[in-house]
Amino acid sequence: MIRREESESMWLIHQAAHAYVAGQIAEHWVGNGTLRLEPREELVLAAYAHDTGWAEAERCPALNRYGQPATFTEMELEEHLAIWQRSIDCVFAQNRYAALLVSLHCTALYEQRLRYVDDPPAQKTRIREFVGERHRWEDSLIAALETHPRYGLAVQPDHLALNRRLLQVWDYLSLLVCMGPVFEQTLEDVPVGEHERAILQVAANGPRGIALDPYPLDQPLAVWIDARQCTEGTFESVDAFRNKLAETSYRPIMFEFAPLTGGNGSGAQDVR
Repeated sequence: MIRREESESMWLIHQAAHAYVAGQIAEHWVGNGTLRLEPREELVLAAYAHDTGWAEAERCPALNRYGQPATFTEMELEEHLAIWQRSIDCVFAQNRYAALLVSLHCTALYEQRLRYVDDPPAQKTRIREFVGERHRWEDSLIAALETHPRYGLAVQPDHLALNRRLLQVWDYLSLLVCMGPVFEQTLEDVPVGEHERAILQVAANGPRGIALDPYPLDQPLAVWIDARQCTEGTFESVDAFRNKLAETSYRPIMFEFAPLTGGNGSGAQDVR
């Protein structure tokens, strides 16, 4: 679950709804106008489905130590690992190549956590074990797909690295709008052409929007999801929180993606 905090309330957003936003970004991603997604359908599937393992956990939402609805970053490690495994397994049942991308995305996130997060030694050891298991699974799947008539080229190292990076970027951009008002930043190593990566300038576009330069989508994009809005910031107990959530109706919320005003105009919309 994602907790989006606004001035007088918070929105509780399902992980699958965040993945829907990522999928919409993937559907419209054209980079500088020359980038072809290969294999397109599987890449888009990975974006839409990379968090499919969350449904069970979100049926029993928890609180963090401050009494706030717990987000995906505030869960116990073993539960988080199990959710990732379920997500990969669910995607694998649909398509092996999409599952490979989701697994690569997962392991990259945990490798980043090992580098930058000061977890206790026991947790670091467990993460290393999990990453090792995932890498062995990924290597086996890559070997199995090397002779596949559709995926043989797509599992070659450079092509696989490109597709993994695309999934990372789509996931991150979706998280930015889902988690709260966007802050100004840059995103490096963003695939925009067959052999071209760009530094993406990111800024707010209104209270629930994001502006990008160069603009990598084929049009300004509005994405609607449904979420639950709570005016209470904290709860005395998990039961009180779950009861409140059960009686809270879903409401529509929209996120907008647009070119950054005053940018260099080198995005997809300017391709003739």
